[in-house]
Amino acid sequence: MDIFSAVSELPDDCVEYTIFLLNTEDSASSKLERKEKLEEIASAASALSEPWVRKYIWQRQEFKLKVVELFGEPCLHGVTEFGECIDDEWFIVFILRELSKTVPDIVVKIADNDGEFLLIEAANAIPKWLSPENADNRVWIFNGNLCIIPAHNPDSATSYTLSDALQFLNSNTSMLYRPQILQKEAFARLEEYPQAAKDHIQRAKVTVPRRVAQILHHHPKYIAPASEAFLLRDPISMKVCSTMRNFPPEDSVTCVVKFTRLLYAQLKSQRIIPPAKFKMPKPNEDGYNEAELGMKVACGFELLCAGSGKSKVRKNKDYSTDPRFRQYVRMLEKEGFFKREAPGTPLYQQLVSQAKETFAEFSGDSYNASDIGAEIVNELDAMDELSDEEIATWDKTVDDDKWMDIDFKEFENLLDGRARAGVQDDDRPEDSEEANQEILESQQKVKSMVDRLRKFMDDEKAGFDGVEFDDDMSDSEDDEEDVPSSRIEELDEDDEVNEDDFLEFFLKEALKLSPEEIEQFRAEPSQDVPKAVNKGKMMAGSEDENEFDDDIAEELLSKGIINEGENDDFEIMRNLLESIKHQEGGAGPGSNLLAGLGYGSN
Repeated sequence: MDIFSAVSELPDDCVEYTIFLLNTEDSASSKLERKEKLEEIASAASALSEPWVRKYIWQRQEFKLKVVELFGEPCLHGVTEFGECIDDEWFIVFILRELSKTVPDIVVKIADNDGEFLLIEAANAIPKWLSPENADNRVWIFNGNLCIIPAHNPDSATSYTLSDALQFLNSNTSMLYRPQILQKEAFARLEEYPQAAKDHIQRAKVTVPRRVAQILHHHPKYIAPASEAFLLRDPISMKVCSTMRNFPPEDSVTCVVKFTRLLYAQLKSQRIIPPAKFKMPKPNEDGYNEAELGMKVACGFELLCAGSGKSKVRKNKDYSTDPRFRQYVRMLEKEGFFKREAPGTPLYQQLVSQAKETFAEFSGDSYNASDIGAEIVNELDAMDELSDEEIATWDKTVDDDKWMDIDFKEFENLLDGRARAGVQDDDRPEDSEEANQEILESQQKVKSMVDRLRKFMDDEKAGFDGVEFDDDMSDSEDDEEDVPSSRIEELDEDDEVNEDDFLEFFLKEALKLSPEEIEQFRAEPSQDVPKAVNKGKMMAGSEDENEFDDDIAEELLSKGIINEGENDDFEIMRNLLESIKHQEGGAGPGSNLLAGLGYGSN
């Protein structure tokens, strides 16, 4: 049983690996000699993987081996947190498999939160008697093969203890179950390696603050935590991006940055209203894509480093109160680690201390974004200022991102089986009816919103302290829960509307704008509040603004959302859109108003 499997399940995004020596020919070797041998193997693993990992970007933690003791037996051990990047896990499997081919006298054990995930991959090739109940310590990688310790009696097979498994492996490797079909199924994902490790990287041109370009040029690995910080942002944390104290965008440069394909796709798919500090080109202008992607990267670095000064020094933990450690001790007792010593004796306490040290080594340090942010700040403080001449010498190679293109029609056909049956969209007349119904429902939702806003604006009961929402205004056919009557100022944060999603919903569904037109609307500077107060002032803007307002009004009229002569309806939606746009992705009066009217985050 793996140590983490014994004390608790591994987190969803972690892989654990352990390497033991087979000392059949040198069973008399001392523990110190075995540790020295393991250090040599760790060095061999680093040398073997160096050409593959040199330019590899890990999502969270890198592959790393260190010498520890388990049940008194030295071994190499590591735990890697890979986040959402499953490629990292399989890359580690590839490295360990290749290491086992190079070093013949080792056995490798690897597992994640699913347990023996290699058995899951090879489910169609494993013996029928093998199950999760009896698989503990039976599955190993040896000489590049996935091997299973056979059962003497398949009908009554039980799990092995670690000590029994190592004893079997030291003398009976020829009896291991390792058919070719098992290897093909278990390691099918490794066929593209090591080339897959190179294809993992995506180089793209971005416009970023000079300090971001500098840190990424010297340490490309920091793109991963910075991107994740941006992807996990919330309205409160995003407030630091209104100042960009650590990475001012006023001094920006354009350069090529390395991403992983996963991070690149995740960042490209994110929608965000740029903070006011960023002066973005219009969507149809050159450099927009570079500026948009760079803005997301820069915000990620600001989010990552903003809390770096708040990192606290970790104190030594009292593992005796940790329930995982108590379970670990029970496993040690089962393995005979305490040599039948009574609790409280000096030898027992000494063994408990050893167990705590081993547990701490195996537990390791988890991924900590604040620590990484502090590292970045320290690195930047030690660097000289980056010059334009130096940037001009950097590699300018970019990678094609056509791999992101998806033929959605073909994809849908594959999902519902129409591609195989040869049925085309033209053969499905009901599709157009469904589409029309969807459009009508979207128009009705927007019209309902306008009606509620008009009712809100006409409410004569509103006092100086705010507006009370009646129960009938809180009901929504699309919400499962009612929004309780409350004042605007007292709305809970959980009720805040996702203003960016609403903005896109309205522009797309109500006004039928194209994606390019939506992006152009996002990129235009927000109107000042005085301009949004009355239509006379608002319509006195530039010719482009007047045309845009006319387009909105015409579209609202054509869809039946407002009626001829009802300028107030137009004003309601115009001002609401401007308010949401002015919030720049954060909370504000526009989103709070919608939440109070029953239009929550959905």
